[in-house]
Amino acid sequence: MAINYQYANLLRAGSFGINVFSQDDLDQIHMATLDVLWNIGLLVKSPKARIIFGDNGCAVDEKTEIVKIPSHLVEDAIQSTPATYRAHAINPENDYVPGGKKTGFVNFGEAATLIDPITREVRDATKKDVDDSVRFIDTLENCIGWERPLTPRDLDEEMASIYNAYSFFSYSSKHGFLGIYSVEHFKAAVKMGAVIAGGEDKLSQNPLFTCSADPVSPLVLTEDATDVLIEACTFGAPIKINGLGLAGGTTCVDLASTLVTHNSEVLGSITLGQLVRKGAPMVYGSSTSIMDMRTTLASMGAPEMAMLSAAVAKLAQFYKMPSWVGGG
Repeated sequence: MAINYQYANLLRAGSFGINVFSQDDLDQIHMATLDVLWNIGLLVKSPKARIIFGDNGCAVDEKTEIVKIPSHLVEDAIQSTPATYRAHAINPENDYVPGGKKTGFVNFGEAATLIDPITREVRDATKKDVDDSVRFIDTLENCIGWERPLTPRDLDEEMASIYNAYSFFSYSSKHGFLGIYSVEHFKAAVKMGAVIAGGEDKLSQNPLFTCSADPVSPLVLTEDATDVLIEACTFGAPIKINGLGLAGGTTCVDLASTLVTHNSEVLGSITLGQLVRKGAPMVYGSSTSIMDMRTTLASMGAPEMAMLSAAVAKLAQFYKMPSWVGGG
């Protein structure tokens, strides 16, 4: 099958494989992404972020909250994002250094229900389940860290990210990957981590956890997640930008367009992080998949998710950034 490209008179023959893209393919995705970021833009709900973008030469419409990012800022951000960082563990023997072609594994998150290990019935997750998950992951040698897999439903759900951070710091010896709901929750996690690290300054130098700031498809940076991104980059904590577009639902139905939308959201967020603190450690993430057209639910085990995850990993290598992708 031969494919014609929009931006140059190029042809590519072949089929989908492990390497996913040729160099020309990567260049075309990148060019399409720059086109989206400047000519369409992102809906940025955070006033703080809009100020930062505006002060650095972006076109900001305060009425529509649309921010258009010039290509040179995106290119600069790609260059200044570290190719790797040290994911410091509570026990230094469990430190992990991501990047390049190295592969590590971590559990998936964040579910509200689970299958009870004793009764085999589906039920709401509890704080005890979260605690048990930390202990369980800590025993698995192939897991390089712990990500919050559950939302405890027996406590105030709006405080769940604080409870999850507390469980991590209480029972883990590894690096944590924490979904932080707000700036206040981030500050609470910092205070807990500082107790273990020996102070906030030491935690800033050797962060024990990586945050997650997730854009919302299509092309939206929400206020809480974006403010957490700003706070984490300012403090020095690594941050993962984890898009979760659903082809046919929140993104275009074809996978190529979905990938461009996803790439635009992630690179826009990474650009913001680098404007806040040049050289801030950031991770190119993805849980992007497809929407099940019969049920309108996210299909997290679909073959298309594996294809998109492979594509994202290749893009991250192209940009020389650490990547994190969902395995389904």
